[in-house]
Amino acid sequence: MAERPRFAIVAPTGARRPIVAHIPHASRVIPPDVRASLLVDDAELDRELLRLTDWHVYRLYASVAELGATRIVHGVSRLVVDPERFPDDADEPMSRVGHGVVYTRTTDGRVLRADDPVDRERLVERYYRPYHAALADLVAGTLEAFGSCLILDCHSFATEPLPSEPDQSPDRPDVCIGTDPFHTPPGFVATLVAAMEAEGFRVEVHRPFAGSLVPLAWYGTDRRVSSVMLETRRGLYCDETSGAALPAFDAVAARICRALNAASG
Repeated sequence: MAERPRFAIVAPTGARRPIVAHIPHASRVIPPDVRASLLVDDAELDRELLRLTDWHVYRLYASVAELGATRIVHGVSRLVVDPERFPDDADEPMSRVGHGVVYTRTTDGRVLRADDPVDRERLVERYYRPYHAALADLVAGTLEAFGSCLILDCHSFATEPLPSEPDQSPDRPDVCIGTDPFHTPPGFVATLVAAMEAEGFRVEVHRPFAGSLVPLAWYGTDRRVSSVMLETRRGLYCDETSGAALPAFDAVAARICRALNAASG
């Protein structure tokens, strides 16, 4: 049987603009050979997928296609490989809780898989490097065509903090915006916050999460590549006990669409 696609690149529906939407955590797919290496039963695995999947984010941010953004969507679960992490665990803060590029612990600290360097490298080679090579090609092509590239790093987050998360405050906003000190224009952040607030969202910057993805080839060196992270609290649009979209889903997506339209000009 042919392997499922490891990622997808989706062209915009409107005129192409220098925007790349990165959607790394929306998949629940775990290939059978990877499932065989996980040391949890099916119930525990379902719980981890429920907690860690960015449910419906591809649909939630579908409006970026109308803005001219090209989307790159990771095709397997972050429990296989997390493309949002640094490839070297020494550089990755979340590796301290077993959530580096290849997770070894569950969200509540139990063993997820053996800490096997050979298996880790196999997964990184099979999933992480091809995805990041495609992302780098997409950014390079955007720079060549437009002279600049804005990365929208699209996510969701749980209403109640997961045990593995650094920020354990129960008072969470509706929308979290993450930035990079080198790659995020402050004016754009202010405009985006104002647009989200105008749609009735309670917004915080860098809480409960901070940062925004930038491919390593440009990280800290090339301001033509800008990046901002968008995180929406799942309880606004999703039943967090099942992952099912709520009746409010379309209205929440429409509010996000209007805010992004307003902020992007």
